[in-house]
Amino acid sequence: MAPFSKGILFSTHYKLAPGTLENSGLVDTFLNVDTPLFIDPILLDKSAHDIIKNDAYKHFCQYFSNIVRLLAMSKKANDVAWKGAQKLLSLQEPPENGLGYGSGERAGASRPNELRDTILATTKEIVDLGVSDPEMISLMGFFEENVGPDTISDLTTRIITPQLATLTQNFCTANKIKMKTSPLTDVPLPHWKAPSGKEKAILLVPKDIIRELPVANDWSDVSAAANANRQIRDRVNSFLAGIVTPTVTDRKAALRAAALYSADLFNAFIAAVKENASYYDPNDDVLGYYKLREILRSDPSQFKVGATFDLSKGPEEILKVVHETISMFRHHVEKGNLWEALWSGGKPKKERAAQLIYYAIADSFCMANNIDISPEANMGGGPIDFKFSKGYHARVLVEMKRSSGTVKHGYEKQLEIYKDASRTNYGVFVVLNYGDLGLKGRTIQAIRKKRLDENLPASDIVFIDATPKQSASKRN
Repeated sequence: MAPFSKGILFSTHYKLAPGTLENSGLVDTFLNVDTPLFIDPILLDKSAHDIIKNDAYKHFCQYFSNIVRLLAMSKKANDVAWKGAQKLLSLQEPPENGLGYGSGERAGASRPNELRDTILATTKEIVDLGVSDPEMISLMGFFEENVGPDTISDLTTRIITPQLATLTQNFCTANKIKMKTSPLTDVPLPHWKAPSGKEKAILLVPKDIIRELPVANDWSDVSAAANANRQIRDRVNSFLAGIVTPTVTDRKAALRAAALYSADLFNAFIAAVKENASYYDPNDDVLGYYKLREILRSDPSQFKVGATFDLSKGPEEILKVVHETISMFRHHVEKGNLWEALWSGGKPKKERAAQLIYYAIADSFCMANNIDISPEANMGGGPIDFKFSKGYHARVLVEMKRSSGTVKHGYEKQLEIYKDASRTNYGVFVVLNYGDLGLKGRTIQAIRKKRLDENLPASDIVFIDATPKQSASKRN
């Protein structure tokens, strides 16, 4: 998870009234932290913004039609037509839009060229089938292990920058936000200077052309598209029949072979993907990104408490801070209406939604109470939900699990591995009970008791009732 603790929202930086961007159909992006959402070119012609639906979509299709035409002419890699396609398919970083994985650095000078040639080679295979639909480029992440949706998003951003720039200019003019040209861009755009001194040109993005970035080992997006067509589903299953536990790589290879079997099957696959594609809906907010922004923009005084904390006392004091943040999160879920942000369409949202919302509350709590500590994530040794640390030795880890997940393994094994990697004995295991906890709670409590009886370190356990409730006004 990206470090949102120092996140600066566009609306906050430019002192806009809450909802100004949202009411204009634009994302209130962070200026210094990337949000794991991406622009999907398949959504361009579905946008409510005419300049995107018409101009950007037409420009995108014309751009890739030129690449397809060159690849159709190419007889072999590196001939004149191939090099022409290489020149058009630029993977240089576009102006900032606040979306993506936020890695900050490319993997190396050669990586963009390798990705470009991988995309071109696959596109050439598709073109040779007799397919000319320029939207094929949006499907590369389904087939190629190293071509992620962030690559496609950056590529799309570069192509439709003129249209995004016009949207940005119109919004900034209407809201009296200063713009300028710079070496970064030849058109006027708002600029933001990071603490490092690096200046960034900012592009605003419509909400209805972005989607969530799939988790690296998540097959759900791919399988949904594959299952939408019986012939493709059957061919994928036949390719995977001899593999006991197919990996995502195996499945992508099977889908690639199935979809690229013929022009008819590939066109059917494109149609299925387009039919099922939908933007990241702020009303559902399945990952909690819009709720995160709402909390970070809220009045900090609501997070103020009377207690004081002396972090110099070590991890025990940090543990008190952590429990205060969890207690505040728990209060708003169980006693307020925050549980609503954890559900969508009668089903629990993804685990990451609860984690992001807790993150925002924890960070706001620390800032409101002038506590010099913030939750962090993505420490070495594997993905950990949160780490609170002061100095090298004072560390407390927090692992958050849904009741439907691997609760016993998470408490008994996973959190202990993270604690070992972080060299700390202090951890808190938070279980969000959506009504399906069953005996898992008693199981981990018994594990904790056994460890304490044996004088071994045992992580604390906190249960939070995340089940739907009556509105606060109707409760006694």
